Amino acid sequence: MHIKICGIASKRDADAALAEGADSLGFAFMRGPRRADPRFVREIIRSLPDTFLSVGVFRNQPLDDVRSILTESGVRAAQLNGSEPPEFAAALGVPVIKAFSTFTRRSLEEVSRYDSFAYLADPGGRGAVDADWAACAKKFGRVLVSAPPDVGALHDVIHRVRPWGVDAAGCTDSAPGVKDPARIRAVVAAVRAAAHDTQKIRVTIR
Repeated sequence: MHIKICGIASKRDADAALAEGADSLGFAFMRGPRRADPRFVREIIRSLPDTFLSVGVFRNQPLDDVRSILTESGVRAAQLNGSEPPEFAAALGVPVIKAFSTFTRRSLEEVSRYDSFAYLADPGGRGAVDADWAACAKKFGRVLVSAPPDVGALHDVIHRVRPWGVDAAGCTDSAPGVKDPARIRAVVAAVRAAAHDTQKIRVTIR
């Protein structure tokens, strides 16, 4: 199962995520304590294996600004966390991860408008994982779920949704913008264990 550690803001944190078994790194380019400098990100990416996925995270930023940051940083994919329309995503010219705050049957039509590399289901403060997310994950294949603040709840989330991957941000921080290697290790271990336990569970699409 794919594990993405998001909110990387230092070389130390990038190295820690790699050492603990992350498959991709997310770099936040919108305002906030986790904001990363594109030039710094480019230096990190140069040290990553060719197969490693680097993702720039954006939220409702001008198209030209996003394109410029993608070029300057060298990230291989863009994650759109705002209300960006499908046309915006298509104009970037890189694989896109589109984030949604909920995956229900009502949102399927909206999700299907995006030609995305993957989708991120992130409820934020809007509640728990909806049971319909399992059907969405099965239908679209590459669906990441946002790791809950309580790593102990990851097993239940993965059991319900059986996603392609998990996106872990705040639950791996010791402070905003600072990663804790022990917390990263705990997330990776929880994801691996839950993925192993749910390998034979079948999800039915109605």
